[in-house]
Amino acid sequence: MTEQQVGLMIAGFFILMGIIFALVPIIMNKSRKKKAAMCDRETTATVVEYMGYRDDTGYTYAPVYLYWANDKEYRKTSSYSSSRRKFSVGDKVVLRYNAKNPEMIFVEAEQHIVKFMSIIFGIISGVMLIVGLGIGIGFMVG
Repeated sequence: MTEQQVGLMIAGFFILMGIIFALVPIIMNKSRKKKAAMCDRETTATVVEYMGYRDDTGYTYAPVYLYWANDKEYRKTSSYSSSRRKFSVGDKVVLRYNAKNPEMIFVEAEQHIVKFMSIIFGIISGVMLIVGLGIGIGFMVG
């Protein structure tokens, strides 16, 4: 195998990884938008407590929401948790829910994590693509 072939394989690897890293935020955002669309009703929820979860790095906390939907009171723990508490107990938040399944919830204020991860994956993707193209062009020209 020649040096040029090895260089082009390395370039191809970086480009492939760049494409994969570009797909992750696309899939994450599409999933987020789909869930938001499925949650077709809006109400105001109250943060009543936090559930703490221990993992290898420490504790994460998920807010527990109390809200009314379809003339019934619901108490639902968020599927999002973080090491920092975004809300205080007693805070009111806008919560969207699915009219047919009121326990399916979507809280836009929690989506900062998904948005942040999308940015990070986008940056990594861009760097990988630039490196891959730079290596590829370098070996093709040189």
